[in-house]
Amino acid sequence: MKAWLKFSPNIVNKSIISEAIKRYDIDFNILRANITPRGGKMLVEISGPEEKEGIEFIEGAGIEVHPAMRVVKKDRDKCVDCGACVSLCPVSAIYIEDDWEIRIDDQKCIGCSFCVNSCPTRAIMLFE
Repeated sequence: MKAWLKFSPNIVNKSIISEAIKRYDIDFNILRANITPRGGKMLVEISGPEEKEGIEFIEGAGIEVHPAMRVVKKDRDKCVDCGACVSLCPVSAIYIEDDWEIRIDDQKCIGCSFCVNSCPTRAIMLFE
């Protein structure tokens, strides 16, 4: 599950995530983070046999969990497969196939929209 975690100022110094990893044997991949003493948010990918229990623990400790729903889609009629978007993707969700067609992996996409702004034909759109 990809999710945005929102931290309030009163919990940023607590080791909630490491405790969840230990207790529930979850894999926790940080895709993006911006946390200061005033709070912040983190985009993560959480998986494992006790994923649901780990997420419930995190929420119970005061961290808001919002599933990440933002993904980009390509309009095949507009796309000229120029590749301007490929190098900007921070998670390699956009790639070039052997036939030189640009493809987008929805499972890897974090919805940062760097590719949307780089597309000269406006063939890439962000959906929530």
